[in-house]
Amino acid sequence: MVDRPPIRTSSPVAGLSRGRLTFVQVLAQSVSAVAPSAVMVTLPALVIPNAGAATIAVFAAAALLMTFVGYSAGQFAKRMVAVSGLYSYAAKGLGAVPGFGAGWSLIIGYTAAAMASVVGAASYMSALLNRVGVPTGTITISVLATVVGVVALALMILGVRISTRVTLAVEVFAILVATAVLLIAFLHTLGDTTTGPDPPTEHPSNIGFALLLAITSFVGFESAGTLAREARNPLIAVPRAIKWTPIALGVLYIGSAFAQMPAPIEQSADLAIVLSLPGNPSGASAALSVVMEFGITASWFACVLGSTTALSRTLFAMGREGVMPAALGRTHPRFHTPHVALLVSIPVIVVVPIVYQLVASSSRDVLIGLLTVSAHGYVIAYISVCVAAPLFLRRIGELTRTPLVIGIAAATMLTALVAWAALSRTYIAGAGTVAYILLLVVGYVIFFVRAGRGSETRARVGVYDEAIADDILASYRPWEVRR
Repeated sequence: MVDRPPIRTSSPVAGLSRGRLTFVQVLAQSVSAVAPSAVMVTLPALVIPNAGAATIAVFAAAALLMTFVGYSAGQFAKRMVAVSGLYSYAAKGLGAVPGFGAGWSLIIGYTAAAMASVVGAASYMSALLNRVGVPTGTITISVLATVVGVVALALMILGVRISTRVTLAVEVFAILVATAVLLIAFLHTLGDTTTGPDPPTEHPSNIGFALLLAITSFVGFESAGTLAREARNPLIAVPRAIKWTPIALGVLYIGSAFAQMPAPIEQSADLAIVLSLPGNPSGASAALSVVMEFGITASWFACVLGSTTALSRTLFAMGREGVMPAALGRTHPRFHTPHVALLVSIPVIVVVPIVYQLVASSSRDVLIGLLTVSAHGYVIAYISVCVAAPLFLRRIGELTRTPLVIGIAAATMLTALVAWAALSRTYIAGAGTVAYILLLVVGYVIFFVRAGRGSETRARVGVYDEAIADDILASYRPWEVRR
């Protein structure tokens, strides 16, 4: 007779809401963490100088790579209800120690992305205010960054249903605005009879960095996995969001890059939009610039919400496992949100970029630096989950050729990309690599101090939602929609 483990009376992730989010709200998490409308304007302008004529190919390659990553992550998402997404997935495939590395890399990625989003939201808001006479500068941006952090914290503590609704409405508006302005700008370049500037000539050593930057335009798409417990039909909604988000984003970004190839949208050092439309009065160009800045501000704010939501769920899981302080695993008794993790995260997310602003020459440099560190964190986590997927499937006896080939191909290409970018001639790529490595070392020091040699703590790494006795009595089926 086979001994079976006793049925739990409480889920390891009890405290978070269960089965309340629709597929659209889960999708909103993936979209908001990416900030597509802000990326549509910001990233092509940063990639084109490094990639030149290869820009379209760079974004297409990034879309393909992220689709492969989404496929690998989906192998876990349709089999387990995790609250920390890729962290739990990697831990189940690779084991506690490398799994923690993937989780800590995600924390670095989510945190740096949230910081960059705070800078983006505050800088574009400052640029808008400057148009009506409010002086811009470090003090203004610092105050606005604090306001962004406080508002985001309040929305996320009140509940993920509220924050996902806000982010969805914001992103739909921002994408429509960005698409309309880019289309207008592109149509005017077609009608311009003057010869524009020659496209920059790509240098082989810089294309790796350009591809890394292009990948930052997708990172966060996998964060739908952090809302699995809170989704109504997690084994369907989460894999679907992870699968289709990079494909849809790829279409948006390739179109945006194509529209900007003749003349990338210029941004000043403080990130203000400088839009010049041939044959148009300066007033019309200025009006479109304001509309664009407003949409991008909204998109960066949505990204703050999305990135911090994913970060807080990952810290929550680590707190429940014991590899981080147990306080991080607490939830609000009324709103059922990881309020302690949020209260710890937001001050760091706001203060670090404010300090960074004091030593950097411009908001643009701060944004690029934070995005570079963020990209390292995400890419290492993506490599981990691509390697983990076939190992996990083999362990449960469900490995087939497709996930094996895709997992190996994606992991190999992403590993080569990190090395390529680190060796590029762009200084900030190397600086981002060093910063990431130092932060990863700090994470592992914490892990080994807290976990030590104890098997009990390590055995809990990769915690996920499990059926309990009440679920069996209530016929809980996570693959079905819960009303």
